Amino acid sequence: MKKFWSKCPVFLVIFFLAACQSAPKTLPDETREISSSEVSAMESGQSGSESELSPVYNDETYLALVRKFSVEGGEKVDYAAWKDSAEDLEALDAHVGLIAAVSPDNSPEQFPGRASARSYWINSYNALVLQAVLQYWPLDTVRDVKISLSSRVVPGKGFFYDREVIVGGEITNLYKLEKQVLKQQKDPRLHFALNCASSSCPVLRPWEWTDEQLDQAAREFVNKPDNVSVADGKVYLSSIFKWYKKDFPGEIVVYLQQYADPELAQKLNTAERDNYSIKYEKYDWSLNDSEPVDG
Repeated sequence: MKKFWSKCPVFLVIFFLAACQSAPKTLPDETREISSSEVSAMESGQSGSESELSPVYNDETYLALVRKFSVEGGEKVDYAAWKDSAEDLEALDAHVGLIAAVSPDNSPEQFPGRASARSYWINSYNALVLQAVLQYWPLDTVRDVKISLSSRVVPGKGFFYDREVIVGGEITNLYKLEKQVLKQQKDPRLHFALNCASSSCPVLRPWEWTDEQLDQAAREFVNKPDNVSVADGKVYLSSIFKWYKKDFPGEIVVYLQQYADPELAQKLNTAERDNYSIKYEKYDWSLNDSEPVDG
């Protein structure tokens, strides 16, 4: 090394020392690429904090779409007409994109009360179900969607488990999302609002889901004979009350009386007094389509 410096021209030594002093002592801890959003922000003159603000959640587009394509008071949906409308498909996709970006979990300031969060969760679940049906349309039932190998032998797995959705920046699926919503809200009435695009599901509503609307949904569901009826010493209930038994009070017959019309309430009272047995009805998984595919 001494021989190198002794033979090296003086100007090279000065250049080398100057370069070392001007170079940074250490490298940055980490490097990253500039995101496209940052590029757009710089081009538009926005600061990073301004460009990273969450979009404002609004479900008016979704509600308008449900009003437009729901049939028979929400019992059915005109999927064929919806699928034929590129504009309305894009509108639903845009709303689903908003769901992917914003939720009460990552933007709590947009959902100041329990009611606003509840409305978000119910309508977001229903919107994601609608988008999935339209993606795989035409369908006879959501149980026909095949994604993984196991979904070819387990009905419904493709639709509810395998197909990923994004909610508030988190990847999940419809099954997990439903469980999350029910766990957070702890309100049995949500079972009368969440719609799984099947004939035995609750009616699809373009609502904000106030307490009054949830009570109305409960009354309409309970007073539909396919969901609750009493005959021949038995109480016949929708399978929803079996699958989600833990979400309802232990005395389910007593719980239902508060939503039943007078005649049904009297029958349920007799059933509770005389300890009628409970029988669960077979669930109708046929699509809630206004014009069945085979029709």
